[in-house]
Amino acid sequence: MMRVLIVEDDPMVMRLNVEYLNRLDDMRLVAQCDGVAAALDVLEREAVDLVLLDVYLRNRSGLEVVRYLQRNGRDVEVVLITAAAETATVRTARRLGVSDYLVKPFTFERFRDALLACRQARDALAELPGEVAQQDIDRLFQPAQPPAPRRAGDLPKGLTVPTLARVASAILALDDDAFTTEALLPATGMSRVSVRKYLKYLTDIELLDESFHYGQVGRPSFTYRCLDRRMLGSLTDA
Repeated sequence: MMRVLIVEDDPMVMRLNVEYLNRLDDMRLVAQCDGVAAALDVLEREAVDLVLLDVYLRNRSGLEVVRYLQRNGRDVEVVLITAAAETATVRTARRLGVSDYLVKPFTFERFRDALLACRQARDALAELPGEVAQQDIDRLFQPAQPPAPRRAGDLPKGLTVPTLARVASAILALDDDAFTTEALLPATGMSRVSVRKYLKYLTDIELLDESFHYGQVGRPSFTYRCLDRRMLGSLTDA
């Protein structure tokens, strides 16, 4: 179980980070902070394995948190999730040894791969024998491969083949490959929450791409794009 601290001062991005984190197994949210001082206080009191960290935090830089971890010899993974795309910031982050760097806006898949790579690296370190062989070092330092997509027929618990076919048919009936959850509600007759479960699955198996923008109701609004109409069509035969 990885213990995660999220440091983000934008409430909508914070909610998105928490939602994405909740989709992943073996991840536990320790605390949410909106500034450097609060984050350092949590790190003084709590055991943390991973920090999801913004760079622009009011009048201070999130990189102060990374430097604090280095000064105190803390073995904590750091993934920057930020709008900071300047070359100087990227170079500084690399020099400070952050684990990954996500530029807003980002997809769930990119978020998932970053966190799973951190967990894989920690697991590999924990399993190192007293005397390390080259294959052990390779497993630790070579780039992690993203998990293979699940087969379309291997449905998660709570999802059914007929309902998946209904959602797939509703997507294919749309005039545009890009759409929102709400666009599917009339054709499926399902609730927003139920449709989102099927869209999440279709995103996981890489038939849809998911992105978000800031909506007008105080939370991120998700937009989807069909990546493979032929494969999506194969799901409507149920």
